[in-house]
Amino acid sequence: MRNCSKLILLLLFPILSNAQGNFPDSLRKIFFVAANNDSVLYETGNKLYDYYEEVNRDSAFFYADQCVQISRENNKKLNEAHILTRKAYQELNLGRYAESLQSILASFALSENKANEKNYWNVGTLKVEKEKRLYALNCAHHIYGILMRETMNREEAIIHFKEAKRIAVEINSYARSLLASLNLGRIYMETGKLDSALYYENDAAFIIKSSGWEKYLSTILYYTGKIHLMKGDTIRGIQYFHQSIVSAIKQNNTDALTRSYHGLSTSYFNSMQKDSSVYYAAKSLDAMKKMGKITQIEYNLGDAYEGLYHAYQLNDQPDSAYKYLALAQVTNDSINQRRIKSLAEFQKLNLDEQQRLQRIEGEKVAYQNKMRTYFLLAGIGVLLLLAIIFYRNNRQKHKAKIKIEKAYDELKATQQQLIQSEKMASLGELTAGIAHEIQNPLNFVNNFSEVNTELIDELEQEVNKGDLDEVRAIAKDIKENELKINHHGKRADSIVKGMLQHSRSSSGIKEPTDINALADEYLRLAFHGLKAKDRSFNATTKTDFDSSIGKVNIISQDIGRVILNLINNAFYAVDEKKKLIGNGYEPTVSVSTKKTNGKVEVQVSDNGNGIPQKVLDKIFQPFFTTKPTGQGTGLGLSLSYDIVKVHGGKLRVETKEGEGSKFIIELPNQF
Repeated sequence: MRNCSKLILLLLFPILSNAQGNFPDSLRKIFFVAANNDSVLYETGNKLYDYYEEVNRDSAFFYADQCVQISRENNKKLNEAHILTRKAYQELNLGRYAESLQSILASFALSENKANEKNYWNVGTLKVEKEKRLYALNCAHHIYGILMRETMNREEAIIHFKEAKRIAVEINSYARSLLASLNLGRIYMETGKLDSALYYENDAAFIIKSSGWEKYLSTILYYTGKIHLMKGDTIRGIQYFHQSIVSAIKQNNTDALTRSYHGLSTSYFNSMQKDSSVYYAAKSLDAMKKMGKITQIEYNLGDAYEGLYHAYQLNDQPDSAYKYLALAQVTNDSINQRRIKSLAEFQKLNLDEQQRLQRIEGEKVAYQNKMRTYFLLAGIGVLLLLAIIFYRNNRQKHKAKIKIEKAYDELKATQQQLIQSEKMASLGELTAGIAHEIQNPLNFVNNFSEVNTELIDELEQEVNKGDLDEVRAIAKDIKENELKINHHGKRADSIVKGMLQHSRSSSGIKEPTDINALADEYLRLAFHGLKAKDRSFNATTKTDFDSSIGKVNIISQDIGRVILNLINNAFYAVDEKKKLIGNGYEPTVSVSTKKTNGKVEVQVSDNGNGIPQKVLDKIFQPFFTTKPTGQGTGLGLSLSYDIVKVHGGKLRVETKEGEGSKFIIELPNQF
């Protein structure tokens, strides 16, 4: 069998060599002629695949398929699991969805079996990965996510991309983490969630910057540009397309190259720049032809022909325009026929796989129901895709809108739950401060009550003596003391009401609030609370409140939570610096307010260690914290940011390492 394969490869060698003459001859000679054992042949085939992966789909598929056979014949299960995902990637790009699904399912079966952990060649990508089985499993989830996206099963795609991201973080694989973020950004872009899309593309770009691995930088730049275009920022979109082209040429990424050329052609077409539109449309078509017969939904050869048709039509060149219109129609018809056939095969395979799993797992009712739903959703997605191809109606857009609104409602509900959880956690921190604050008015109540008891005894004596003047004087003192008791009782009552208000869920209703009193109250409560927990804690507090502000229309519970979180963080920062430096350092936390340009600012500053630049961009991300494990959830600043944003304001930070930080809450001055 091996000799027969080698003979076939030798016969194919001249054809592939002439077709791809720019590839280093040395690797092709090793693969077709000089390889003396199968592990070398497998490793060389992987390197050839890496080269052609985003350059020519047919060649990439050929080398992936050869490597599948080599690993299978040598019983190298993890190598087979990994290369099957590469083969599946090319199959789905070639529009062979059913074959791609078969390859992915075969990869899952191998990578999920822990008994296969020792069956591998330590070559190629697996050589540098410690958790080799989990790495292969990550690849299977990732490619399955792409297949689901291409067949319009976007919710399933997101699930598998997030699982791939989770595994990548677990095994500390920057490359797999990058690819997961890249594809999450793309799918959120396709569903109109542009902020989420930009977040994940920026995350992927950050990983590239940290790791130096730039293979897919051009793809990230392309989707970042496309997101900016969808946001209405044409200038930045075009800038990112140009950057993508430079990177794509450098990294030999023809897929990103053809997309970016097309993006520029479309942008210039929309801005009526005729020559540039034709130039980049032609460049996109040339690059697309090198890729092979791809049938991706987002962009394919038919779209490239159609782009040239529109560009020539804009240039008043009807002969060239209609030439490419005819080519576009013929190509699109051919692609649609292949896609419909492939989708039908994919759907049939989905149904066959569903029935097989039901037979095998019949006794596991819960799991059976889950799989039935899973494949039913896949079937519905395929039917929706067929409807798009045949009728091109707006039903999918309507459904996507409903799902987005539902997800938004769920997100808001989850956010409210998180805010309430944070409130209850902070309530414990405030208890000692509240106890300290309430002790003062209670002491006054007790003292004046004792004084009144003595005065009443004196009053009885003076009544018996008949000294009415002295009786009146004592009665006046008793009345004054009662007024003081009433005043301090109301003070204690307001503190208790404030605590209860803090613990309740927010009503969501804005009310006129004295922002100065609110900030001063939480500063004192936070200080005394920390002081009660740690007797050694001490810090200087300063306030500078703008009395001209008056009352601001806010949700007092929510903004109070934000101010409390910032003050607690400031006290934590100065306390940590005090522990490091010791004597000679005076911990100081300042809270101030001011009215400027129709807005109200609340500033919380400290003279702690400041925030390092390397983490400054992450501090408002959910679950990110610089505190030791157990001392911070990473939700405080994230929720604070969202609360201020809901109020129509901004939360920003100014910091300098070694000198301290200043957090600024900016709110609209509406009343």
